[in-house]
Amino acid sequence: MQKTKAFILGLDGGTWDLLDPLIAEGLLPTFAQLRKESASAFTSTTWPAHTGPGWATFVNACMPGQHGIFQFFHTQDPSYRGRIVGTREYGRESCWQWAAAKNLLLGLVNIPMSHPAVPLPGYQITWPLKQTTSYSNPQHLLGDLSRNGCYFQSDLATMYRGDLNYIDHAVKFVPERMRAARYLLQNWNADLFTIVLTEADRVCHHYWQFSDPSHPLYEPDAPPRYISAIRTIFSLIDTELGETLKLLPDDCSVIVVSDHGFGPGHRSLAANTVLQKAGYLKTAPAATALPEIASWFTENGKTIDWENTRAYMAVPGSYGVNVNLHGRQIKGTVDPQDAERVLAEVTEAFRAIRIPETGKPAFLQILRREEAYPGPMMEQAPDLLLVPADERLMVTPSFGQEWTWSYQTGLHRHEGMWMHRSPNLKSGRLPHRIRLIDVLPTLFEDLGFDASSAFQGKPVSSVFSHAAPGTSADDLQQGPPAATDQDELEAADLTERLKAMGYL
Repeated sequence: MQKTKAFILGLDGGTWDLLDPLIAEGLLPTFAQLRKESASAFTSTTWPAHTGPGWATFVNACMPGQHGIFQFFHTQDPSYRGRIVGTREYGRESCWQWAAAKNLLLGLVNIPMSHPAVPLPGYQITWPLKQTTSYSNPQHLLGDLSRNGCYFQSDLATMYRGDLNYIDHAVKFVPERMRAARYLLQNWNADLFTIVLTEADRVCHHYWQFSDPSHPLYEPDAPPRYISAIRTIFSLIDTELGETLKLLPDDCSVIVVSDHGFGPGHRSLAANTVLQKAGYLKTAPAATALPEIASWFTENGKTIDWENTRAYMAVPGSYGVNVNLHGRQIKGTVDPQDAERVLAEVTEAFRAIRIPETGKPAFLQILRREEAYPGPMMEQAPDLLLVPADERLMVTPSFGQEWTWSYQTGLHRHEGMWMHRSPNLKSGRLPHRIRLIDVLPTLFEDLGFDASSAFQGKPVSSVFSHAAPGTSADDLQQGPPAATDQDELEAADLTERLKAMGYL
């Protein structure tokens, strides 16, 4: 078997704010030893802190304005559809394609925004957002896993379904996934192996209130397995990681990285209700809904009346607002020459919003996309980005009750975590955050490649114990992979499933 040069564990929702205290308690011995031997830091992530743009940012080593993924769905679909995005929408070649050009074999497993598979040397298990049996490359990979006792379900099939008994399933999913990872490491060649575990994200979203006495929905008398759910899932990941590290060569580079952090979630604001009250959005009977319209634009027997709507929240989880622009949207009502005025008025409408309990402004900033998402893919981004002043606030596209308690009691944070163990790196916690876009360029530098000019992200030079040997880096070719199939639209129940998982 070919020797593994690098192993990456992606933690969807990993954060030092959770891991450091659990390490101090002795609950995470594998993470404790790895942290001791690694360079580590908090990371700055994307705005918003979300799984879709987060992992796309990681694998492209550039920010969303460069790669074009702003959520799980296209945020500027002209027909208001829930158009699923993935590798076809990437505005540039990914780090994986750059690595392939350096003759590295890749093993890529369960990485969000990796479907459909892009031709790469090695193997892939992708992350589809629709039910499918075609999520591996080569196709017989899943069968090989199954025949060897490693049944690997797509991530969508292992979702949180609104039932708090999910923790009983999550503690089975993690070992199943890592058992498959160990089989692949031992039986399928890969120089660089990456797997993402999403279970911690879902547990933190829906069990936070059981272990946080300061949470307004705290339930001290909840079943013990709910109270300990967050500790349990991280402890299990720690154990499985420990077993996996035993298979790796001593000089294998090891990285643990997250797409975002986590903290409590308290309030939820219905953005389309704000727009409706301010006179920018109108509703009509649901029976008048446009064909194939995204499900979040129809609610409680009503749908958005596009011919009388000037602004709307684009996509759940995007924290983005669009002008209903004539010539861009099929029912656009705002003349392009009036767009700036409408954007300014909508900005003021959201600036006026105050959090009920404190009376403080709900938003720290309201950014034009030119400020939030500079780059060649900016035109695919929402027109405005709402940046909450309090990260305990969720913003949804609902046009129901304006303020409610967040149905996710844990919410994403804009600060993730990273650690990188290698003979070429100095151990220790950096006093400053690094950027998520710098993680893979740092790994490539560690492996002996000069990645300094290939990506928007740059190697973190301060962590190297000596100058890593470099080779010349080729410029990345621009442009997304060619689309060969029709657009993938959300299935009838996809949005509810993603909402239950904690993604929307």
